[in-house]
Amino acid sequence: MSMKALQIVDKETTELVRMPIPEPGPGQVLVKVTAVTTCPQWDLHIYYGKPMFTHQAYVPFPYPPGQPGHEMTGTVAKLGEGCTQFEPGQTVSAWKDPGHNQLGCYAEYVVIDEKFILAVPKELHYTQVASLELAMCVGASVMKLKRAVGIEGRRCAVNGLGPAGLIALQMLLAEGAAAVTGIDPNPERRQIARQLGADQAYEPGAPEVAPRGSESAFDIAIDCVGYPEAVRYIMDHTTEAVALFAVQRDDYILNHKSLTVIGYPGHHREAAEYALELIVANRLNLAPLISVELPLEAYTQAVELLRSQKAVKVCFVPGMSQAD
Repeated sequence: MSMKALQIVDKETTELVRMPIPEPGPGQVLVKVTAVTTCPQWDLHIYYGKPMFTHQAYVPFPYPPGQPGHEMTGTVAKLGEGCTQFEPGQTVSAWKDPGHNQLGCYAEYVVIDEKFILAVPKELHYTQVASLELAMCVGASVMKLKRAVGIEGRRCAVNGLGPAGLIALQMLLAEGAAAVTGIDPNPERRQIARQLGADQAYEPGAPEVAPRGSESAFDIAIDCVGYPEAVRYIMDHTTEAVALFAVQRDDYILNHKSLTVIGYPGHHREAAEYALELIVANRLNLAPLISVELPLEAYTQAVELLRSQKAVKVCFVPGMSQAD
């Protein structure tokens, strides 16, 4: 039996390849992929031949089939030796990627460690649970921020309204923030933020955003941009604490010694379960993050939509054809 998988074979060059359906090893689960969503950071780096992290010298092409897809939901097709938590046919979502040096989730099937998936209610549409891995990442930062300084009753800001920022603002609201403000130069992203519950949404530099030291400055903030000037901007408008979520590629300068800076705590299952609980309780809505659904064959189109910011996320449905 064979399956199709997307492969980035060279810079800005992709192919749809045929390969054998993999067999799960001990402690692994074979999942039939229902849907997999883009991660703009990964896709826009790898497709254009740019290393994802500063310590990487180059992108090795051809890239492993199915990569860099990692935000996936599907059904259990087969259990490897020793797997006892799931049953064939059960709906699951990944909360941690299978590893970027092996088969990724831009494929009809993927093998993943049993410990890296969670059972999700089958009645939830795939657009609600495919991006669980990203929600886990954001949840880890929100949980750390909550434990460090508290969120309930605070004036909060989210800097950058891409996929992570739109999740962060919903989590802050779920935690009882007094008000949440989104900051982004893209007016369409600001509109989505308002639709998801943000009290205000402004472009950077807007006069409504009060500077640090004023009574209406933000108490706490989450940065989902990552560029030094953007980080400096949100620090200059926040009084107590800033959580740094975005991938750091340059050094940051901390100009305010009284400001608590919270780094990303890393992936962990507790944050995945936290995110899933919010989804099930209708307090976190991931569906609006998906701008369009496409077949795997349309990957180049999807990357262009991400690059031009005409899409927040793209959802690939491996069972979809170009004619659909």
